[in-house]
Amino acid sequence: MNNKHFGCLALGLFIMLMGHWTNASYKKLRLARDAERMSRTAFDGAVFARSAEQRKMVILKKDTIGSREYLNQWEPYIKQTKNAQFGEALINLRIKQAGIITLSQVYETVDYVKGGTISKTLNAKLVFEDDYVKTLNWLADLEGSLPAIRVSNCKLSKGQSGNDIKMELSLDIPIINSENGKDSQA
Repeated sequence: MNNKHFGCLALGLFIMLMGHWTNASYKKLRLARDAERMSRTAFDGAVFARSAEQRKMVILKKDTIGSREYLNQWEPYIKQTKNAQFGEALINLRIKQAGIITLSQVYETVDYVKGGTISKTLNAKLVFEDDYVKTLNWLADLEGSLPAIRVSNCKLSKGQSGNDIKMELSLDIPIINSENGKDSQA
């Protein structure tokens, strides 16, 4: 073999390597285009889903505006009781302001399932004996000033003297921000 044959052989190998490199590059380019097409399709689907969810959100906001306004009006009343001690002090203050004769007071904190809106309630078991009108007006004033309180039990019976009434009252007071709660602005 002479130099011409080596030159032709080298040129042939170079052409074969160029062809192989071109073919491999074309396959990579085709795979990249396919991946781009798939990602564009996924992006278009995500944009469509996002716009559909935004439309649903706008409709949901429009449909629930009354409920949200109602709940926003109740929020200060629900957040009145920050912890159990505050709830006890609030009830005791209302009792002292009215000047009602209290026979007994028992308070206990009841835990609910964690993660709920109302994680705890303060259960107050109160027994009063005082004037009929004074006692029932106190209960009405209590429900007016603390509308989030739920009267779970109320037993009325005749008191010891003529116009007196004995009231055994059980109240449930929601505690939104407990001692370990998120909002500790006291």
